[in-house]
Amino acid sequence: MRQQLPHACDHPAAHRLLALLATYRFATTNQLARLTVEAYGSLPSAIRQTLRHLARLQEYDLVTRLERRVGGWQGGSTVSIWTLTTRGRRVQTGSRSRQRPRSLSTSFLAHLLAITETSVQITETARSMTDASATITTEPGCWRSYLGSAGQQLTLRPDLHTVVTSPHYDDHYFIEVDRDTENPARVLATCQRYAAYYATGAEQRACGVFPLVLWVVPHAARCQQLCRVIASDQGLPAALFAVITNQQIEETIRNGAAA
Repeated sequence: MRQQLPHACDHPAAHRLLALLATYRFATTNQLARLTVEAYGSLPSAIRQTLRHLARLQEYDLVTRLERRVGGWQGGSTVSIWTLTTRGRRVQTGSRSRQRPRSLSTSFLAHLLAITETSVQITETARSMTDASATITTEPGCWRSYLGSAGQQLTLRPDLHTVVTSPHYDDHYFIEVDRDTENPARVLATCQRYAAYYATGAEQRACGVFPLVLWVVPHAARCQQLCRVIASDQGLPAALFAVITNQQIEETIRNGAAA
């Protein structure tokens, strides 16, 4: 059962921050401010007010701040990373699972922050478009269960599922956030799982279309590498995949991705 917020924290902004941390698990102060900036009018104001509300939530043991130097994240600088405490998760979701964020590896945290950053960039881009909106589903809500060729139960685990909607089109994406830490063979194996799920027709029957599988990578060299790896498997439907750098997210959301 969900608990009530303490009266001192019972503010719409506090509810919004708790909901965002329940959705993304980990986020920096800057990411949270960018997601809520519309309530404040400017990013500097959003950062100040976000810090004020987070400090109050931390005072009541609803959130905690990790001061971590995360390799490969913002140049490896120390960033303030926020997450729900066990109490905060119980208040927000009713879950009684314990939080142990300080035991997580920095590489895992960096991947989660990169997923959050991708979602933030998609949200910012959609806000700047006069006739479009974006619906973003995080894990595990974006995961898909399906039967393998031998009848076994399998699960596809994208990092995000996004639908960009306008009066003229709907663009559907399964998003994989790659940080150039995975062996290319594992990336290829993931692509093969998407192809297997595509072959079931389940997504097409449910949604009318199969999302483009969008790999978001940190730099152009990795982009070229993954393009070569995916093209090397002649059994993969080429039109199913696209690889972009994180600097190309805005352009892709605005104009669509070239497979």
